[in-house]
Amino acid sequence: MIWDRLKKSPGFKNISILGSSTIVGNAITSIFWIYLADLLGAEKYGELGYLMAIATIVSNVCLVGGTWSMTVYTAKGMKIQPPLYIISLISSCTSLVIIFVIFNTISIGIYVIGFVIFQLFLAELLGFKLFKRYGKFYIVQKMAFICLAFSFNHIIGFEGIIIAYGLSYLIFSFPVFKMLTTVKPNFGIFKTKFGFLTNNYLYDLSSVANNQIDKLIIAPMFGFILLGNYYLGLQIIGFLGILPGIVFNYILTHDASGQSTTRVKKITLLCSVGFALIGIFLIPPLMPIVFPEYTEAVTILPILSLSLVPIAVHTIFSSKLLGQEKTRYILIGYLISISILFPSMIILGNEFGAEGIAIAFVLSQSAYAIFLVFAAKLLVKNELGS
Repeated sequence: MIWDRLKKSPGFKNISILGSSTIVGNAITSIFWIYLADLLGAEKYGELGYLMAIATIVSNVCLVGGTWSMTVYTAKGMKIQPPLYIISLISSCTSLVIIFVIFNTISIGIYVIGFVIFQLFLAELLGFKLFKRYGKFYIVQKMAFICLAFSFNHIIGFEGIIIAYGLSYLIFSFPVFKMLTTVKPNFGIFKTKFGFLTNNYLYDLSSVANNQIDKLIIAPMFGFILLGNYYLGLQIIGFLGILPGIVFNYILTHDASGQSTTRVKKITLLCSVGFALIGIFLIPPLMPIVFPEYTEAVTILPILSLSLVPIAVHTIFSSKLLGQEKTRYILIGYLISISILFPSMIILGNEFGAEGIAIAFVLSQSAYAIFLVFAAKLLVKNELGS
């Protein structure tokens, strides 16, 4: 009976489209990353994770205004697409030159340009609620990446995987450049929406710092082998935590336009508890069989799995606050999370090793979730009071 009511709900079809495409796309890449973990070994796998962290941070620095600005204002009917594309492309092309001078490689620069175009493109599709097209392009990109990555890894080595990512993103640059040649950009929109754009940009930077700074800490302090084990654990957690990301892409446009998605959010939280239990009890016994080299991943996975519930919580409340253009609260939450992650990872990592690093990750995610819950409740109380 509950299932029948769920199927009849207006958002079920769209969530199904987003969900199926995300699950298929992430399943494709997850299998490939599992293959890479076995192929490269823990040390090289850790090196790849370190380079990917740098590439991801630089990419988000170049995403001026942030992807969710694109989604929110597109959903509100504002013509923000051309100026966001242009400024972000200029910054990403500039980064290619800077990165080449510093690191003597073009792989990260190619990744950055492709990432910027593709993320803004997907954010635009979400804003227009073109969920079916979003799903199609999402899967095509993942399949293109796998095909290119196999070839480039064989020819160049594991750095070729980063180039393959960039090229798989650049496949979708044609409709973007076509639009830019036909639509005149209105840069004045940055002036009228400067506060939200700035907060959202800082939100994205804080988000990527919160998600990637751990790799930058682990590699120099604890070595690439431990990072490889930790990175494998995060890949598994990322797969188990697919659902909140799917739901976020759906509920953000509805939160921005004032539509309720309470039932969807409750189901998401319940499912996240179930996936956490799978990560704690079912997967660890299989790890020594599938990944005998990754001994530390066996012990950290149950700890990392505890983060799935707070991740679901802060994902849901991030959507609510973003939809209300209250990004400063999300930014504060990320700063709190980073301020906990950075010192606790160093202290607990030195004291307890891999397990301490995993505990630090869970603590930072939990602190972020708790803050957003209180911030959202405070906003509701203030609205009722006024």
